[in-house]
Amino acid sequence: MIRLSGRKKEKRKKGFLVNVVNLQKKVKIDKKYVQKVASKTIRLGTRDRDKLWRAKSEVGIIFVNDSYIKRLNRKYRRVNSITDVIAFPMEGHGEFVPSMTSSHILGDVFISADRAKVQAKDFKHSVGEEIAILTIHGILHLLNYDHRRRKNALVMRRKEEEILNHIKCSKE
Repeated sequence: MIRLSGRKKEKRKKGFLVNVVNLQKKVKIDKKYVQKVASKTIRLGTRDRDKLWRAKSEVGIIFVNDSYIKRLNRKYRRVNSITDVIAFPMEGHGEFVPSMTSSHILGDVFISADRAKVQAKDFKHSVGEEIAILTIHGILHLLNYDHRRRKNALVMRRKEEEILNHIKCSKE
C-alpha cells in the first residue's frame, strides 16, 4: 500500500476498513458515499463472500488531480498519459481469498477527480455516479478482475453493472 502523509484511519464497518483520502481541491468528494460504494463492491465482487464478510479487509481510495495520476501512470505503467483510475493491489495475481485471522490489505485505488468530472459531463450523469463507477472499477481490479481479454472484459463489465445497479437501488 502506498503510504500518504496525513492519512487518517477511517472507522471499520462490518470487517472493512475503507480509507478515503482527497489530495485534490477542484471536486468535492463525499467520503461516506465512497466508503459505502467501496464496501459494497468488495462484498459483491468477491467470490467467497462468507469469508470476506468476517475478514478484516482494508482498501485505500485516493482522489488526485490529472497531473498526479499522469505521473503515477508514467512511473508504474510506463504510459505517459492521463487515466481515470489506477489500482495497486497488495496481493499477487491470484484470486483474493480473505484471511480469517488477520487484517488483509487489498491495496490502493487512485482516482483522478478531474477525469471523473469530465467523464460525468461526457456521459451525462452526475460526478457522484462517475466516482462510484471509477471506485467500482478500481476495486474490481484489486479483486483480480481484468479487461485485457474480451471474455474477461465482459465478465468485469457485467459485475460493474450489477454492483452499480445494487448501489442505485439501495440509494432510493
